Amino acid sequence: MISSAAGACAGQHGFGPELVERHSVLDEAARLADQARHGRGSLLLLTGPTGVGRSALLNALARSEAARPMTVLRANCAADEAGHRYAAARQLVGAGNELGPGPDGVTPWELLREHAVRRPLLLLVDDVQYADAPSLSWLRQLGRRLERLPVLAVVTERREPGRAGRTPGFGQDLPADAVHPYRIGPLTRRGVAELLATRLGGPAPEDLVDDCLRATGGTPLLLHALLNALLTDLNGPGHPLGDTPGGAFQDAVGHWLRAAAEPVTGAARMLAQLSGHRTGGADLPTLAGDSTGRVADWLVGLRAHGMLQDGSAGRLDEFAHPWLRTAVLADWSQERRAEVHHRLAVLLYERGEPEELIADQLLHTEVGGTEWAADVLIGAARTAQRAGRTERAVRLFRRALREPLTGHRRGTVLVELGCQEVTLGPPESVTGTRHLAEAVRLHQSDETVFEAANALGSALAGRGETAAAVEVMEDLAERFADHPELARAVHAAAALIASHDGVSWLQVVEGLRRIESRTPGGLAPAALGMLTEYDATSGLLSAAETAARIEQLTTQAPDTFSRSYVNATAATLAQWADLLPLADRLVADGLAAHRGTPLHPAYQSLLSVRAESRMMRGQYAVLLAELNSTEDHRGVLALNNSHLTSQAVLALLETGRPAEARELADAVLAETPEGSGGSWEWNELRYARGLLRLAAGEPAEALADLLECGRRQSERGADSPIVTPWRSAAADCHLLLGQPGAAAELAAEELRLAQVWGTPRVVGRALRVLGASTGGRRGLTTAREAVALLRGDGLEVELIPALLGLGRLLLCGGRRAAARDTLREAVTLAERIGARRLVTVGTGLLLESGARPVKQAHTGAQALTDSEQRVCRLATEGHSNPEIAELLHLALRTVETHLTNSFRKLGIRRRAEIAARLSEAD
Repeated sequence: MISSAAGACAGQHGFGPELVERHSVLDEAARLADQARHGRGSLLLLTGPTGVGRSALLNALARSEAARPMTVLRANCAADEAGHRYAAARQLVGAGNELGPGPDGVTPWELLREHAVRRPLLLLVDDVQYADAPSLSWLRQLGRRLERLPVLAVVTERREPGRAGRTPGFGQDLPADAVHPYRIGPLTRRGVAELLATRLGGPAPEDLVDDCLRATGGTPLLLHALLNALLTDLNGPGHPLGDTPGGAFQDAVGHWLRAAAEPVTGAARMLAQLSGHRTGGADLPTLAGDSTGRVADWLVGLRAHGMLQDGSAGRLDEFAHPWLRTAVLADWSQERRAEVHHRLAVLLYERGEPEELIADQLLHTEVGGTEWAADVLIGAARTAQRAGRTERAVRLFRRALREPLTGHRRGTVLVELGCQEVTLGPPESVTGTRHLAEAVRLHQSDETVFEAANALGSALAGRGETAAAVEVMEDLAERFADHPELARAVHAAAALIASHDGVSWLQVVEGLRRIESRTPGGLAPAALGMLTEYDATSGLLSAAETAARIEQLTTQAPDTFSRSYVNATAATLAQWADLLPLADRLVADGLAAHRGTPLHPAYQSLLSVRAESRMMRGQYAVLLAELNSTEDHRGVLALNNSHLTSQAVLALLETGRPAEARELADAVLAETPEGSGGSWEWNELRYARGLLRLAAGEPAEALADLLECGRRQSERGADSPIVTPWRSAAADCHLLLGQPGAAAELAAEELRLAQVWGTPRVVGRALRVLGASTGGRRGLTTAREAVALLRGDGLEVELIPALLGLGRLLLCGGRRAAARDTLREAVTLAERIGARRLVTVGTGLLLESGARPVKQAHTGAQALTDSEQRVCRLATEGHSNPEIAELLHLALRTVETHLTNSFRKLGIRRRAEIAARLSEAD
């Protein structure tokens, strides 16, 4: 039952509930019909936009009580009859009547008057905007004479919002008292709700009312079609929100658009297709090429009906509901949609908009063939690549390959694309490898082939196909037989790539030994560096001997192509030898000079050195920030570099984020390709997971990881603890498992190898573990020796565990006061570098020693007071103490005191170190 006022009125006039909110116009028609029956005719002009139900109103009037005492004559004007004279008038007065002018002809006016004399007339003329010119002229004459006839003429005319004044309407030249204009608008929200309630048999859900209103603007034509589509096979109240209505709704939207005609129809589809796209400020009329104002008027109407919503900055307004957008595009081909994006791309290019904006449109187009399209796509791809937006870069590079490119340029794009695809992991990495292989075949110059082959070799090695990678490099070496510099660089690249597989690496070393024995002048720098790396990790060289090799490498002038490999090798050796400032300089120089692909083996090596140097200094926050930086492709997993991942795992562990560390390690190990087990990177990752498990209280599982790491390192000949000190960590596992003998055996072996190398870092670490394994007075003496050896700049990372070990031994010996002093020092240092895991360990031991609980940090950036932080920030900006005092309105002595306290808390000695400590905390 319909209980609303509209429903009651509908019953009163004898029409159905589909004419909700139309009772007032029917009342007006009934009043005018009553006047006409009494000899006073008039014209009721019903105007409104497409789909508001003008024809439905005429049908309702023809069936209404007001029409029963009258003769109803109808004419439906159509666009295809506009060229036929009196086509509309003949429908009213009869097809057999001659309506043309002539001395003996009967005029339409006379025929109409004869009808009216016999019985009052109700003339219904629909869509008068399509009437032929003679009929239109006759209807206007009729309008001027109706007052003397028992005739009511009801004429409908389509008028879109905003069109007023542009084209003369039907009633504009008629006397004002002869025409009763009535504009019909869309349904209100209340009307939509009432109509839905009628169709559903009960109150409609509020969200359905809102959806229907936004999708149709209350236009009855669209609303009825939408309900028919939504309620098909729907039993009872409810609606399938989120579904896309098809069928009747799409047909109705098509009719609605066709009625609007061009250029509005094309503009509507353009608006739907460009939804969400940045247009650089271009508006829809400009994009549609409309200078008549019709598109602008149509937009005004949509906005008035609530069918548009404001677009964000630089974007067009959008259809307010996706149902409408989908229906507008329903019968538009992909080719037509692509044309819209191409048109916008051309417009943006001609207006000088940014490449990224133009490329957004080219991604949706077919091959344009324009000279600038490839330039724009490649430029935008490189911008995305620099910003770390790898997936976008891949899309843009792939689209660029569909444009006409020279062989050399296609090869360059293939290399850049392949490198980006490899970083995405499977299955994209497989496609990336194929693209790199294609690039090797396409490139013409030796230098570019070398870059492509470097990237291909690294990609293959990353997938565990080291043998295939080495084969690629060997084939390349044969090609460069007449180019000695390139050949040497290829051999260096092959050696780095071979390190991903233990067997291949040992074969490379054996080959270098043979070359060395046959070369009186010694090996080339790149080859010498590789052999030095092997000798250092095998325990055949000391740090001092290695330092001499580093000087030899850095003072010789390597050829152009081998320079990056020599630089990376020297940086690696310097980092192992604790020559960290030298390693930093070499890394910085190498990264700044790098112009190749991110998969270049030397580039990868430099990133690894930088990451491990951060770990050796305890710069965990800086390390994690660099590994997650988007600049220069440096994301942790973005480079498929397992060594960077292992450093990230350890940094997360030390900063108190073990869950994140475990998740990262497990994810990468799960994706480790078959055949990667002999890679030094894989061994580093297994070592990192072992430390994770040890910290989590899983010594048995940790020991399994560490022993496996050690076994595989030994197979590679890497026995020295300068790379993966697995023995010390395994000894800690044995101690937790109650196996001090096994722990002491591993510690003693590590100490022997560490003493060969001879740096305080590795020797002190081995002494710490040996002291813990030995215990008692002898163990205490060894632990003190470790602490004394590690008290030096940059050794805090190893000093803190040594202090904790010494404190634990003192505590076990009953020397609680001495233990507390030692443990407090350890906690203070750990707080300073942000090693939260060690802070927790040290705090637990302090509590065990009887110390009071530590309530807050006393060192590090987090321990600075607000005043100290303000003073430090100004100091980092270059202000002198007097300037800081003036800026903060403090006494000079107060500023000096704040800086002194800050230096102590930050563990620094110079003003220049403040910024680094604050950035680590940030």
